[in-house]
Amino acid sequence: MKGRKWLTPAKLWLGIFGCWLLFLVGIPAQFGSPGVMQLVRLRSLLDTRKSQAEDLRTLLRRLETESQQLEKSKVVQQREIRRVLGYAAPDEIIFDFTGDPQLDRPQNQTNNVN
Repeated sequence: MKGRKWLTPAKLWLGIFGCWLLFLVGIPAQFGSPGVMQLVRLRSLLDTRKSQAEDLRTLLRRLETESQQLEKSKVVQQREIRRVLGYAAPDEIIFDFTGDPQLDRPQNQTNNVN
């Protein structure tokens, strides 16, 4: 029994835990394996990038459709001009509800300066 005294259960578990920790940190990456933690991070990054790429493809398809409509349709062109530049079509009536400060004053006030 005196020969096995150096290998206590605490030392055994500490050795197993140390080897497991080195494996997770990626020490075996020096020997060709990327390590478990790095693999998890890279897969997560890949999923994020794939999601972003799909969102960008959807946006690109929507913008291409809108571009084709603007190039070919006069109605769409006129609508966009009115929306962006604030122009009105010949048969449109525009109401301005912003209010003018001079029109908001009561009628009996005058602009007399004493």
